[in-house]
Amino acid sequence: MSVALRRLAHSGGLVAAAFALKYPLVAVPNVEPLTLAFFAVGYAYGPLWGLFVGLLSEGIYTTFNPLGAPIFPVWVAQIVSMGGAGFLGGVMGWMLKHTESRRVRVVAATVGGVVATLIFDLLTNFAFAWAIGPFWPVLAAAVPFAVIHVGSNALLFAVIFPILERWLLRPTTVVIESPAR
Repeated sequence: MSVALRRLAHSGGLVAAAFALKYPLVAVPNVEPLTLAFFAVGYAYGPLWGLFVGLLSEGIYTTFNPLGAPIFPVWVAQIVSMGGAGFLGGVMGWMLKHTESRRVRVVAATVGGVVATLIFDLLTNFAFAWAIGPFWPVLAAAVPFAVIHVGSNALLFAVIFPILERWLLRPTTVVIESPAR
């Protein structure tokens, strides 16, 4: 399998799995595997691919959310921040590519996941508070949900990221076919 085809298959499979897990969890506020999926894709395949997958996939998810699409400023904030999660995963992957310690990579990725989640919550909550107001009370009401989001993503990253890292970065054999005669 070519590198480009493998990247596409892994990215599509991981995002599809995250979507499949997210839809049943839609009634549970702020518990989602999408940040982890986009981060892991970026980690394995680079910041620009992570950005692309995050932007495109979140654009599809947030537009066709089973609870309905959000108001426009929140829609933009969700798409931008999930693209940022993929980009951040790519930067972390680049920074950690020569790190031998698996524990260091997992802790660093978990911290990266927490940062990506905080950025998502800040952008979306600011956009929501700005759009519907009054700004500070709406923002204050979002804090418990942000805490749930950050905590659940920290747990997801700590438990699931090591599995995804092993799966996405495992060595492959390349088969070179002889040219047709």
